[in-house]
Amino acid sequence: MKKLNKKYIKWFVLLGLILIIGITYGFNIYNIKDKTVNKIASMTIPFSLIVNPKNVDEGLTPKSISLKTGNMEHTKEKAIGLVSTINNNYETTKELDFLSSDQKKALMKKVNKKSHRYIFKMTLLNFGRDYHGKYITVSCNRYDDTKNIVSYRYRLYYNGNDIVSAKYLNTKNNLYPPKYVIENTELGNSGIDQAKSFMQRIKTTIINSNLTMTNATDPGDFNQLSLNLGLDPDNSNNGLYNLARNSNSRVTNFGIVGYQLSDVPRYSRIYLKQQTKDTSYYYTLTYNRNSNKFIRFQRGIISTDTKN
Repeated sequence: MKKLNKKYIKWFVLLGLILIIGITYGFNIYNIKDKTVNKIASMTIPFSLIVNPKNVDEGLTPKSISLKTGNMEHTKEKAIGLVSTINNNYETTKELDFLSSDQKKALMKKVNKKSHRYIFKMTLLNFGRDYHGKYITVSCNRYDDTKNIVSYRYRLYYNGNDIVSAKYLNTKNNLYPPKYVIENTELGNSGIDQAKSFMQRIKTTIINSNLTMTNATDPGDFNQLSLNLGLDPDNSNNGLYNLARNSNSRVTNFGIVGYQLSDVPRYSRIYLKQQTKDTSYYYTLTYNRNSNKFIRFQRGIISTDTKN
């Protein structure tokens, strides 16, 4: 009887342990589940394991400027008025007060190398806007005893009636004073407010063509796309090719960073910056104000600043 009691005692102890373990597990099973789910949720899974790393967007989108231009006829009149004031002040004082002291010294050092050289009037090349604000571009025209006129070109940023800063651009030679903005000529539709929607068309066209990134292998492949967009292929294929070639998978790594207007030619030019991990690329979208349509998409900055 004693042996039988010992045998039952062992089984009772074992059963008791099983019951204790079972009850403990039952009360904690939901906590265990919660902890397990939370642990999995807290894990960081490399995105490259989920999608093809070639299609991962870098998220580099340059900040765009505002395209709310207001009354552009008034803006043109303002630009012409600023240059008129500059010329009136120069005639009175013979001082280039729109330049900084260092800029004036640098310019006059070039002009005064020979005694018969002198600055005679400033002419307006264009007006526009970029990250730094509204600006006009002027040519300081240097004369001497030859027919050649030297054009020292500056971008002048303004606020109201005040020139707030100046940036030297380049020097060109001409047989006549450069002037690309004409008084008493209607500006017409600037096209600036249409640039964003047109770039959306370009983006959609590139994506639908499947000519993004590595699929873009030759500018000639974009000939039909240029025609479909109403652009001149000879002046647009290379620009579209480079935009696609350097794009991310959604063609979103670009922004409008500036615009510029002139009357000769009668164009509005919209400037775009495209950003990759290592490099920035620039493009010019041209709007013809005579035909009221976008006509070119070119790589690089195209401007009357660089014309002779």
